[in-house]
Amino acid sequence: MSFKEKIQGVLGCTAIGDAMGAATENLTFQQIREMFGKPLTEFVKPGETAFALGNEAGEITDDFSQIYFIAKEILKNNGKLDKGTVIRAMLAWSEVSKWFDRFAGPTTRTAIAMYKDSSLEMKPLPGAVTVDYASKATNGSAMKIAPAAILNPNNIEGAIEDAVLITRVTHDNSLAISGACAVAAASAAGFAEKATMEEILTAGLYGAVRGETIGKNISRDVAGPSVVKRIELAFRIVNGEGNKEDKLQKLSSVVGSGLHISEAVPCAFGIAALNLNDPLQAVFDAVNIGYDTDTIAAITGTMVGALMDIHDEHFIKLYEEVQKANRINIVQLSEELANIVE
Repeated sequence: MSFKEKIQGVLGCTAIGDAMGAATENLTFQQIREMFGKPLTEFVKPGETAFALGNEAGEITDDFSQIYFIAKEILKNNGKLDKGTVIRAMLAWSEVSKWFDRFAGPTTRTAIAMYKDSSLEMKPLPGAVTVDYASKATNGSAMKIAPAAILNPNNIEGAIEDAVLITRVTHDNSLAISGACAVAAASAAGFAEKATMEEILTAGLYGAVRGETIGKNISRDVAGPSVVKRIELAFRIVNGEGNKEDKLQKLSSVVGSGLHISEAVPCAFGIAALNLNDPLQAVFDAVNIGYDTDTIAAITGTMVGALMDIHDEHFIKLYEEVQKANRINIVQLSEELANIVE
């Protein structure tokens, strides 16, 4: 595949995972199967249990929309990624009420309140919530990290460096950095010409280790389970006893599939490891894992998307539907990003 096609795979799988997972979010592993009769593999309109209630089938949430704004801001900045670029993107994103008002997580919401200043300095607005955003190790760091990989194709160290930069704007702590670096490194490895799922998983685990070390050195070291240790736990589950459905349920109930970075990212790694030859199925399994499904599916899509055969009929159908539902042109965005990197 060409570089542009690999970008299409990353962005497409991430957007599909986000939009499809919006309908299963907050449901348990078993409730999803009871509600839909089988694991979901198509877009449906989110119901009353979902944060995305009011979305139409195929509409994205905060996960892919933040990637889209960061990518657009990078293009405006002639392909350069720096702190100001990320801040401007997040501030612009926060002005779109259908995403910010309904979906912004606690860490992102607090960080943006602090950035609401024309100087782009970390100064809280009068009366704003001043909870320390750096202490929140939530999964918002990893869900928007795709641009770090796209700007550094098959350059794991570069992807890690840019992942740290992006993460520290909203999630400036060691665990969030570790999780984001894991996903960025895995995604970047997927841009190698003959990359395999095993190689991206190995790169991702390395990224988690490097991110943890970097985070402890330059950021706030916070309490919580290690992303590295949880990824290793996910791999043990995958390599253990039981059929695939048993292992997916164990990932959901033991590793966890919630808001914390040490649940969401390791869970995505386990799901990818169960689908070594089928990246789209990995996204579907993430959609159906339960709890924070839109984010886990978006993270999984970012990790495995560069391996996606973008000529697959099911992928094409979903790809076209997600573009139409959101009035965005991912094909054009992929081409523009490819042009500034190559």
